[in-house]
This record gives sequence, C-alpha cells and structure tokens, in this order.
Amino acid sequence: MFRKWFLVILATLFFGFFNLAFAKLGIISTDQAAQLISTNKDIIVIDTRSEKDYLNGHLPKAINLTNAMLSEKRGEVVGLVPHNKQLEEKLSNFGLKKDATYIVYSGENFDKPHFFLTNATRVAAILYWSGVKDIYYMDGGYEKWIDEKKPIAKGEYRLPKSNFVIDRNRTTVFSFLPFVKWALNHEDLVQLVDARNYEQFSGQDTKDKRLARFGHLKGAKWVYVANYMQKEKDYWVIKPKAQIEKVLADAGVDINKPIISYCNTGHLASGLWFIGQAMLDTMLISDYDGSMAEISRENDIPIIAQ
Repeated sequence: MFRKWFLVILATLFFGFFNLAFAKLGIISTDQAAQLISTNKDIIVIDTRSEKDYLNGHLPKAINLTNAMLSEKRGEVVGLVPHNKQLEEKLSNFGLKKDATYIVYSGENFDKPHFFLTNATRVAAILYWSGVKDIYYMDGGYEKWIDEKKPIAKGEYRLPKSNFVIDRNRTTVFSFLPFVKWALNHEDLVQLVDARNYEQFSGQDTKDKRLARFGHLKGAKWVYVANYMQKEKDYWVIKPKAQIEKVLADAGVDINKPIISYCNTGHLASGLWFIGQAMLDTMLISDYDGSMAEISRENDIPIIAQ
C-alpha cells in the first residue's frame, strides 16, 4: 500500500500530472504533417538538422533550431537547458510562440538513428518545458518527406522576433541533480535507464571529455535509444508501440514505474521521455538534464565501469 501511494505522490510532485491537462505530444506521419501545415495557420515548423543540411533544403517555412542553439554551459557542464530568463530570450529571438502548434523533425543521420530521433525530441523537450502545449514529431524526417516528393524550400527562413514568456515550467520533462541523487538511494522506487551505446554505458569508451568519469550509474538499466528506431529506405521511423514495450521489458524496465532517462548531456535521454508521453501513455519518464556530464563530477556518486 505504501508503494502505491508513494508512486501517486511522486508522480504528482515531480512529474506534475496537473500540468498536462490541455497539452499534447504526438507522433505524426509526413502526410499528417503536410495536412497540418496546409490547414493550420498557427503552425511553426522546426528543422533540427545541421545548418548546412537545412540550407540545402527543408520543409516550406521551416526554421532551423537545434539543441545546441537552446543549450548553455554552466561551469564545466555543457548542454544544459538555460534558466528561464535566458531561455525566454532565445525562444523570442527565434520568433517562437507559446500558443502555436509545433512540428519538429530531423534527418540526415542515415547511420545514426539515435540522432535521427533525439535531435528533434530534445528540442521538443525544451519547448514543452517552456510551456508550449502542442508538439508533433514528424516520423521519418526530412528524408521521408523528400522521398514522397513533397514540396521543399531552400535557404534561410526566419520568423519575426516574439515575446515568449514562461509562466511556469512543465514538470513532466526534466529531472535535476538533487532528485537523481535521491533516486540513486531509492532504486526500488525509481528506475534509471541509460540511453547511450554499450561502450559508453560500460565505460570502455572514454573519448568524451565532457565527462569527468566513465561508466554508468549504479543500478541503471541499459537501453540504447537507437533500439527504438527501425530503418525504411534511407530514413528511420519509430518502431510500433508493442515492439518498444518489448525492448523495454527485455531490459527489465517497468513503464508503470517512475523512470529517469540519462545519457551524457540529456540529449539522447530525451528519446525515451518523448516516446513515453507520445506513444506509451506514461508521464512517469523524465530526462536528466546534465546527465553524466554533471553527475560524473560528483565524487560521492559511484560510477560503475565493467
């Protein structure tokens, strides 16, 4: 009985069910995206690919906005979501509006399905954190769009500067260091899922100098974020719900129990967060902002290498 009520209270306090009353995260096809763009005047389309690829071709009236453009470095830790004042300024400079409907997409990473997904979902996470209500991930990305010979534009498209105000952050998105530390001491109540490849999870790969130590957090389950994707032609799409549920179940992850998803900087970790809310109908998954780049500098936290 205690466990049941604890999960209810934890979900309310840390993952904020009340914040999601009129908000929507979804996965849509390229056809659905085209229909939304043609019928909804309040659509903002965001291309999360590199500037070079964006300039060579993108969806009509899509702006170029990447995770790096919405992140900052604090101390030695990179890739962090800015504090609200700085984030408001960034979002306003890109002309974003809180009450618009958003379509985010990526592409270009033919051999990197982890980035094909998370370049877009990390931007979606930051927008959702900022109070945007409706965000849709276009499955298949730019490559599927052009494979279907849908219209494209080239060069830069910009929106006029706006006045984006964050009333309050939506608490169903990020976890931060104090809660992660607490979770590490209560692993029977909160699960940790490592979204990186196995070499990084095991500590064999020590190339990323953003980290102070290498390996994974105690008790973490390993589920590489690329395992949520499958290839079709020259693009990647998200696997069906049943297959993703099996991927998680095979790794010992219970989607009905709170989950903290982490990676090196919170980028790859956004994939499970987004899929959880958009496909698995759970609000119990959060993205640890800072991830190993931050917690590997906490000397009292054990890092497991194997």
